[in-house]
Amino acid sequence: MPVLDDPAGDRRGDRRHGVDPGIRRYPYDFRVERGPVPVFGDSSRRCPCGRARRVDRGRPEGESVSVSTSPLAPETPVELIANGERVAVLMCTPLNLDDLAAGHLFARGMLSDPSRVLTIGACADLRVMTVVAPGAIEADRFGLGQVVASGCGSGPVASGVAKLGTVPPGFSVSMVELKAWSRAMFKAAALYKQTGGMHCAALALPVGAAVPSGPAAGPAMEGVPDGASYFVVREDVGRHNAVDKILGRGFVDRVDFSSACVLTSGRVAADMILKAVAARVSVIVSRSIPTTAAFEIARESGVTVVGRIGDEEPIVYTHPERIRS
Repeated sequence: MPVLDDPAGDRRGDRRHGVDPGIRRYPYDFRVERGPVPVFGDSSRRCPCGRARRVDRGRPEGESVSVSTSPLAPETPVELIANGERVAVLMCTPLNLDDLAAGHLFARGMLSDPSRVLTIGACADLRVMTVVAPGAIEADRFGLGQVVASGCGSGPVASGVAKLGTVPPGFSVSMVELKAWSRAMFKAAALYKQTGGMHCAALALPVGAAVPSGPAAGPAMEGVPDGASYFVVREDVGRHNAVDKILGRGFVDRVDFSSACVLTSGRVAADMILKAVAARVSVIVSRSIPTTAAFEIARESGVTVVGRIGDEEPIVYTHPERIRS
């Protein structure tokens, strides 16, 4: 299989890896800085361009209109470079871009081994993300250089289903835990509450699952809800980006995805199921519903889809054997 290697084959200089020396590490270098970083809530990793902007808006009051301010959902194009090759331009919220870069490559099947990633870096204005993993990034099955809108996924469904196979059986989780984790996800989603125009996603491991060994996992994690041993929340203007961010964080933390649940605020589309299958996640939970294509792919690939999680009686659309009462 073709590989996107480093352009010069030399690990000594950032420029030779396709990384401009002006690019700063964001927020860590895999090889050097491996201490714990905040995960839940994540206030320390906010960036100026990721704040919600406020604009004037008119409110009708009888015959007149009063002016007040209203926050906007932050969105900007971010170019993703992997070993010197442009992979995509992502329309996204510029927060947790390291997680987005890792998760996007991981979910597209381009990156599979976190130990081989040397650096994830961002330029000063956070418009370019660069991943350096010499010899470890495979050429994308879906093609390179595409522009991915915030409301869209990143790969054709037809070519993805047959290649990814099915998720492993055996994992189960209770509906009580899923409801609690969904509430915790929305509670942690600050921009969602501030703007009303953001999506959020969470990655949860139940108590008893294998403990992740990555730099942000373990005792340093705060705010983990009941029933979970690991819990990460990310926000983005695009629901697919939010899922990429949690998958990227889990990838870096070496999460055993076969024992993990993905929760999302948005509807479950076909390519979101493909992301889950690529990561070997077997349970996806949404406050919304799956599309018809997502339902068919989930049924074929073994993924359990739970919708309407905020309702008194959520709907288990596929593979209900994984859900305990």
